[in-house]
Amino acid sequence: METYDEGKPGRGFFMLAGAIMIIVGVLVVAALVVPIQPPTPKATPKSGIIMPSGAGNDQLNFSPKRAVVIVGVNNTVVWTNEDTVDHTVKSETIPSGAVGFSSDILSKGQTFSVTLTVPGTYTYECTIHPGFMQATIIVVGPTNSTSMTSASGA
Repeated sequence: METYDEGKPGRGFFMLAGAIMIIVGVLVVAALVVPIQPPTPKATPKSGIIMPSGAGNDQLNFSPKRAVVIVGVNNTVVWTNEDTVDHTVKSETIPSGAVGFSSDILSKGQTFSVTLTVPGTYTYECTIHPGFMQATIIVVGPTNSTSMTSASGA
């Protein structure tokens, strides 16, 4: 027969307290065993433009004369020079609010990249081979801006 002493907790209280301590212990161990993973950063989408061997020869009559590349906002465009001659990449016209871009001279195997954050139409050319090494990049966003300004800010 169980006796009850007033003022002291009974056996049921200790069983309940013990069960709660076991549950808390299991939760603490589980929290220590399962590592907290930081969020994985999103990769910036990339688009590649290759300057093929012979691109610097205007007598090769490349077709189309002007390339057009369409990308989304915040895409990174990467130019790779696979030609045996040097090239550059320099913006000629850019959308309002955008920043112009200009590469150093790219020798064979070198790359240049730019992330385009403003929707609209960008035109660029190789300053070593102006007139025939030109292209257009159209950046598509939620609202496609088409107003153009000179890359030099004029």
